[in-house]
Amino acid sequence: MRLAFAHMLRETDATGPGYPVHDGRALDTFTVVCAHRIEHDPGLLAYVALDDATGELVGFLGGEIAERVIGTPTRFGAAHWLFVEPHARGRGHARALVRAGVADLLTAGIAAVELGARWGDTQWERRGWVPFLVHYVLPLEAVAAAAEERPAAPPELEAPAPEAPAELPLAAEAEPVAVVDEAVRTAVNGTVVVRRRRRPRHVPEAACS
Repeated sequence: MRLAFAHMLRETDATGPGYPVHDGRALDTFTVVCAHRIEHDPGLLAYVALDDATGELVGFLGGEIAERVIGTPTRFGAAHWLFVEPHARGRGHARALVRAGVADLLTAGIAAVELGARWGDTQWERRGWVPFLVHYVLPLEAVAAAAEERPAAPPELEAPAPEAPAELPLAAEAEPVAVVDEAVRTAVNGTVVVRRRRRPRHVPEAACS
């Protein structure tokens, strides 16, 4: 498993953001922790796929039965690693590993499985998994810089009230007019049509008094 885990890290780290950093110590830690937990921890779930002809380890699945304090389900399957060597892919090894894990989870009364994926790895959504949490990372110095105190912004001054518009002078009263009838003759398609229209005419003020 140590060798397969090294191959998985080499593949995932090549396309990931470079965090966390995996070096030789990470491989040693993985080997020691897995060996100890396989022997003593019943909550650890670890499975390997072997080539039928050569006995070569061509894939592995690692996870555990985890618990949370707040929220339900309180117990769930946490899938940490699923890897198949590139030359052995497409032969059903990953599905066989998952079936083995599902059988043990059902026996333990687990109803849900959670997994983490590298940023930009969209294969799990295509497979029907529902994203529910995103992790972000930032160096502590950048966090401290963003949280530094800044001078308070000056209070906003109230805008002066707009001046009332000046009153416009009243328009001069229009002279009274009278309306007279006027006959208008027009030709429409060769026919003379007589219309009447009312034409205004000015009337002296004396006539309106």
